[in-house]
Amino acid sequence: MRKLRFDLNNGANATLTPNAEAFYAQAYLGSSDIVDNFRTLPSVKFEVALGAVTFGDILQPSNCAFTAPTDTLSAKIMSVCALSAMAQICQFELEQSFVSLQMAQGSNGDFTVANFMNFYWSEMANSINGSIESLRWQGDSSLLPANPLSLCDGYEVQLAADPAVIPYHMTVPPTVVTFATLLTDLEAAFALVPANIASRTADLRIYLPTQLVNIYRLGVASGNTNAYITQDLGLTYLGIKIVLCPGMSNNTLVITLKDNLIYLFDAESDPSDLRAVNLSDTVAEPYLRTRANMKVGFNYVNPTDIVYGH
Repeated sequence: MRKLRFDLNNGANATLTPNAEAFYAQAYLGSSDIVDNFRTLPSVKFEVALGAVTFGDILQPSNCAFTAPTDTLSAKIMSVCALSAMAQICQFELEQSFVSLQMAQGSNGDFTVANFMNFYWSEMANSINGSIESLRWQGDSSLLPANPLSLCDGYEVQLAADPAVIPYHMTVPPTVVTFATLLTDLEAAFALVPANIASRTADLRIYLPTQLVNIYRLGVASGNTNAYITQDLGLTYLGIKIVLCPGMSNNTLVITLKDNLIYLFDAESDPSDLRAVNLSDTVAEPYLRTRANMKVGFNYVNPTDIVYGH
């Protein structure tokens, strides 16, 4: 029997390598709620055509003649917006921060810290996810380029511009919304939902901003037993799931089937392309620089099945 001994030497940049799969999962999706409340289309590099078939009256009297209805084959072209998440940290800022005690001694050595880098990647992914959530709803490419919401068109600007979408006007301004007025809006907006989907409670979703969700929670709690105050009960209205949307504008709501709102992104091969670069090793600048190229897009189908309140 032979005994083998191995020695492992970690390279200077080993601590810069993140768990890329976890990073992109958190950045693009954040949590399983995205998959459960939106139709996700991954691996979109530029654009994709989402096909649809509309059938006429398929059932006909049974006879020897063949009478075909008028069927329509169509496709909606959906594209993604190319984005780059860029960040950099200076060595001297790290030396004066909470991670200084974990850094190597001396002023010219490697200034990265493994524990800090784990924290760095996690926070960066959370920040990207928060920015994508704001773009998802409030993105508007007509805004000035300096505005971060100008990077991509979100659901709100697209739904507002589509005459086929069912409009609803909220009863009061955002500053005076109460639980009573919110219930009035929910009742009136739900009454506009087409009858052919209104009973599909398992697939229907009510999308609300944080402002309205908080009002709804407090109103439900104040009108019920202690269980509603001390327990985290599921958000529902008439058996329909309410989706908390932090990036949504105040006093706005959307009611539709979850598969009608499309979220496109490209992350098929990204796990092998994510890294941080220590510029002190290349151009003698004391910076840790990170760049993650991403693509996201937001679109929808079946506008006549979407109620948009604002």
